[in-house]
Amino acid sequence: MKIISSNLTTCRVTDEGGTIELQLLDDSQRIVTLQLPFAQAETIIMTLPSLLTSAVKQQTGDQGARYVFGLGDWMLEQTKDRNCLIATLTTTDGFAACFGMPLGACRSLGQNLVHYAEEINRNRELAESVAPDQVKLN
Repeated sequence: MKIISSNLTTCRVTDEGGTIELQLLDDSQRIVTLQLPFAQAETIIMTLPSLLTSAVKQQTGDQGARYVFGLGDWMLEQTKDRNCLIATLTTTDGFAACFGMPLGACRSLGQNLVHYAEEINRNRELAESVAPDQVKLN
């Protein structure tokens, strides 16, 4: 059965967390409810970002294009066993995802963020220091 969604109306958790329920209106404005067991819902969530990137590549014809979520907020927390950090990244429209980050990955990510931020600042300062008549336009 093929269902064409015209509007997602309700998203909720049922069965004490065991089922995710998505309610939508089809193209005939009938209510359709999709119930997914927890494991299937997780699989869909893990698949959707790559599908969005594939769609953007097809729409733009640019194989380097990616679907990018705008970062609105972030938070770091220690786990009880202190062997990793939980990084919660929240988009500008409220979508949040939590990532368990081993301490080595935390150090590496931190070093890379500093490196790239410094590089961007150096390039920005260099561009601003060049006189307008020296700027080469393509």
